[in-house]
Amino acid sequence: RGRGPRASDLSVVSDPPMATFVEIRDGVRLETRRYGDPTSSRALVVWGHGLCNSMAGEDEDMLWNFWHDDGAVGADAHVVRYSARGHGESSPSTAPEDCTWDTLGGDMLALARACRRDASQRLVLGGASMGAASAIHAAVRVARERERSGSSPETIAGLVLVIVPTFHETRRRRRSQILAAAERGFGAFLKSKKPRPIFKGTDREDEPPRLVGVREDSFEHVMAASADSDLPPPDVIANALRDVPILALCWDC
Repeated sequence: RGRGPRASDLSVVSDPPMATFVEIRDGVRLETRRYGDPTSSRALVVWGHGLCNSMAGEDEDMLWNFWHDDGAVGADAHVVRYSARGHGESSPSTAPEDCTWDTLGGDMLALARACRRDASQRLVLGGASMGAASAIHAAVRVARERERSGSSPETIAGLVLVIVPTFHETRRRRRSQILAAAERGFGAFLKSKKPRPIFKGTDREDEPPRLVGVREDSFEHVMAASADSDLPPPDVIANALRDVPILALCWDC
C-alpha cells in the first residue's frame, strides 16, 4: 500500500509569510504571499492555484511546495503566490466575466508586472489547473502585445503547468460537471466529500477534502466563468509558446 506525500516527508518549512495585497487595477486587489528576495533574485515566479482552491489549501495538501528555501527560492527566485479573484481574501467577482481564464490570465500578468523588479529579472509563470490556464492565457497576451506593437515589456522565460485542466474537445464534459455543482449551490459544494483520486491506494485516501478557497459571494460567478472558459485555439497557443520552455505535469488530482 502506497503513501501519499506528507509534510513530514518534505523539508521543514516555516510558517507562510504574511499576506500582502497588490492592487492590479482600480478596485481589484489580489491577496499574495511572497518568498525569497525581490531585490536581487534572478527570476520572478508567479503562481496561481486551481479552481475553488486557495493558497491555504495548497499548503494543507503539500502536493507541491517549491516556493520554500530548498526549492525555487534556493535557486535564486522570488516567488509570488496569489489568490485569484473571487478566492481567498482577494477582491470578489462582480460578474462571471471577472473570472474567465482569459481575464485571470490578465490578472496574473498585471501582478507579475507589479512585482517584477526590472526587465533583467527573468519571468516564469505557472499554476495548477485554473492557474495553469491563467499562465497560458497570460503568455498568449504577451505574444499578442508583441504582434500588435512590435514589442512587449516581457519575455516569458518559462511556464510550469501542473494538473493542466480539460480543454478543447474534453472541456464539454467538464463544463456540465461544473454547472451541475454550481446549481447545487455553495453549501452543497462545501459539504462535498468526493475522494481525491491522487491519494487512492495511499494512506491519505480517507482524509477530509481540501479546504474550499472560493468566496461564497463569488461562487456562482466563478463556476459560471470556469464552465465557459477554454484555452485559446491550438495554433494561437503554438505561436505564442513556440520559444517558451514548458514543464507540464499532469495527473488526476
